Amino acid sequence: MDLTHKQTAYALLRIAFGINFLMHGAIRLYSGLGAFASSTAEHLAKSPLPHGFVLGFGYAIPFLEVLLGLGLILGLFTRLALTLGAVFIMALTIGVTSNQQWDVAGQQLVYSIVFFLLLFFHEHNALALDRGRIISRSPKY
Repeated sequence: MDLTHKQTAYALLRIAFGINFLMHGAIRLYSGLGAFASSTAEHLAKSPLPHGFVLGFGYAIPFLEVLLGLGLILGLFTRLALTLGAVFIMALTIGVTSNQQWDVAGQQLVYSIVFFLLLFFHEHNALALDRGRIISRSPKY
């Protein structure tokens, strides 16, 4: 394995971020999808967002997290996973800011920054399945 330190650092951050997303979704599915969706809708009951929309999105969140997490861990469709993940965080931010949860919005901003960094430094994404190889000595992007 002949990765540069930048490629290694990129892979470690991408995989760690993917594990974070995968486990968010997996634990929510394991604990009960309906309970998570209902809890999310109840928590946002005082927000101006429509209850049915929040409930439906609550059912989708764990699946989105698992898919994004797997994509990031494996480096499969990395750019797409990062772009969709950034949009996903924006959607979550709309929910928490509509409920005036400014501390959570700040945490989601950190996620947005990590998505930005991973997209910005995507040329270092050598350890990824979407490259058609596991290790690339000289990436051609």
